Amino acid sequence: MGIDADEGGKLVVDLSRVVKLLRAVNVSVPRFHESLEPSAHPLLFAVHDEPARVTGLADRVHTDVSVVSRQVRHLETLGLVTKVPDPDDGRASLVTLTAEGSDLVTRVFDGRGQWMAEVLADWTPEQAESLTEGLTRLAESLRAELDSLTSAKENS
Repeated sequence: MGIDADEGGKLVVDLSRVVKLLRAVNVSVPRFHESLEPSAHPLLFAVHDEPARVTGLADRVHTDVSVVSRQVRHLETLGLVTKVPDPDDGRASLVTLTAEGSDLVTRVFDGRGQWMAEVLADWTPEQAESLTEGLTRLAESLRAELDSLTSAKENS
């Protein structure tokens, strides 16, 4: 089962186009915080999902630890996150949202959700649900591939 290389190639081209379009839209959409780039939103959502160490957050957002560490410092200076002692290891810290950070995540989620609803206004609920299911499954498959590549790299 599965798809052939031609279909895979078409998907890669379409996904590349979607990624480029999303980046272009991100440059043009209103900001929810004057000093925060939209590229930091995934990190805020990751912290919102569950407070974690910087290394755990880097894994969740698929970014280098040094990049996430810099982003966390920036978010701290903006008062959106804070570090608290890890209850499992007092030498380590967990990054958690402040009240202002939590409010920002809600505004971004609601605002972007409304925007996406408008973009997909001519889609049926079934089409939107199918897209959501497909994207979730694709993300899971990509994560499994990344884990496999990482494991093979570590074992070589």
